[in-house]
Amino acid sequence: MLQRRGVAATLAALDAGEATLVLLDEEAEGPEVDRILAIAKANGVRVHRGTSRDLWRMANPGDEVPTALAMTGRLPEVDDLDELLGQPAPVVVLDRVRYATNVGFVLRTAEVAGAAGVILLQDEAPARAWLKDVAHASMGATRFLPLLHGHETEVLEAIQRSGRPLVVAEDVGDASPWKTPMPWNAVLAVGAEAAGVSPALLQAATHIVRLPMPGFIPSYNLQVAATALLMETLRQHDQ
Repeated sequence: MLQRRGVAATLAALDAGEATLVLLDEEAEGPEVDRILAIAKANGVRVHRGTSRDLWRMANPGDEVPTALAMTGRLPEVDDLDELLGQPAPVVVLDRVRYATNVGFVLRTAEVAGAAGVILLQDEAPARAWLKDVAHASMGATRFLPLLHGHETEVLEAIQRSGRPLVVAEDVGDASPWKTPMPWNAVLAVGAEAAGVSPALLQAATHIVRLPMPGFIPSYNLQVAATALLMETLRQHDQ
C-alpha cells in the first residue's frame, strides 16, 4: 500500500522510517503537526502542503478529510537508474517520445497504477522548459515518482543489471499483454509517436506484445499503450 491516511498513520509511518513523502493540509497546525514536520525534517522526508480539497481528492476513501497523508513503498526521488530499477514496482521506459503532453499523461497513469518511476530514453537531456510542461501535463505526478533520463546503451545495461524482464509494446508482437507474463517488477517499454520502439529495445525484450487493433488506424496513442501495459501488470499482480 502506497498511502497512509491521517495524522496518526502518518506519524506511525514516520516513526517507523517508512514514510518517503508527506502531504499536509496547508492550514493544519498544533502539536501533532509540529511533530510531523520535525520528524520529516530530521529524516529528510519531503513535505508538500496542499489545500483540504487536494488532500481529499488524493486520499484513499474515508469518512473525513485527512489532515495528513504519507507515501510509503515508493521513493519520490532516486539518484540513478540502478536505484530506480532496484525498486519492486513496474518501471515505464518511453523510447524517444517527443511531446511533453504524452510524457505527462503517462507519468500520471504510472503514478496512479503504483509504478516505481519512468525513464526517458533520449539521445539528449530534456530541456528545463520541456520538463516543466511535462510536470504540468502530469497533474503534479512528478511530485510522487521519479522521472529519469538516459541514453539507450546505459538504459539497456541498467535493465540487464537489474535482472528485470523487459516487456515491449510494438506491432510486431505475437501475443497480447493479457496472454503474456507481466510480473510486478517488469520494465514496460513504449515507443515514440512515429518511430515506435528502437531495434535495440526489441532485440533486448523478454516479451514483445501487440495490443489488438481491429480498426483502420494502425496504432494507439502511446498513452493508451502505456496504460494497457500498466493495467495488465496491475491486474496480474492483484490476482
